[in-house]
Amino acid sequence: MNKKLLFYIFITCQLFLSNEIFAQKQNEIALSLGTAQIKDDFNNGIVFTGAQISFDYQYSYVFSTIELAYNPKIALGIPFSRGMIAVNLNFVPIDISAYKPILNSNKHIVKAGANFATNYSYQSYPDLHAARLFWFGEIGISPIIQYVYQWNRKKIEINLQNSILGFVSRKKENLPYFYSLKFSDFFVAPHQNMKFGSFDKYNHTKIAIRYAPNISKRNTLGFEMEYVGTYFDTRFQNLNYALQWKRTL
Repeated sequence: MNKKLLFYIFITCQLFLSNEIFAQKQNEIALSLGTAQIKDDFNNGIVFTGAQISFDYQYSYVFSTIELAYNPKIALGIPFSRGMIAVNLNFVPIDISAYKPILNSNKHIVKAGANFATNYSYQSYPDLHAARLFWFGEIGISPIIQYVYQWNRKKIEINLQNSILGFVSRKKENLPYFYSLKFSDFFVAPHQNMKFGSFDKYNHTKIAIRYAPNISKRNTLGFEMEYVGTYFDTRFQNLNYALQWKRTL
């Protein structure tokens, strides 16, 4: 291998490692308990409502002016309607956010950034469709605004996030196949019938309010609201409310 190329690789690695020394790393886990409401036009507009539990993991990488965060999530809900049961599984394998402070005044901090996420939601209605699998898939980009107020070791954080554009997949028709655990059901089907668009195709909104009573204790309590709705083919809407406990490791 060319000696100059080896030298450039060595210098690049040294610069990367030196940046890691000055960067702050943080691991967090979160448990959320709440309710999920699902309205699917495949069910003639019947609304299913029930409990949902989710587990989040977040790895943050904070530089002097930029914060990067990776936040995968998995959630399971068991909603009911008119004595019928449904199952809702939400899987977010990729959720990457980048923030940069745009205002830092005394105890107030405002950050702006963007989020890139792959979001997959699976539904089964055993009493209505012989346990067939339905899905919603999203690969999207969202702007983020974050406000932080800190005083006397306490902290309040407010996050607002709304989809701006992306690719969305939605089950196109109620084909007569049955629920299974094949790889293709969960990873191939949600990428079929992908359509690109913005507010004309779908809306994905997140609002989160978190409170840390004592920063040194590393515990945070919060409330989250999340809405997903598609406006093409057969309409699908999912609204979640949850109380969250987060722990910094």
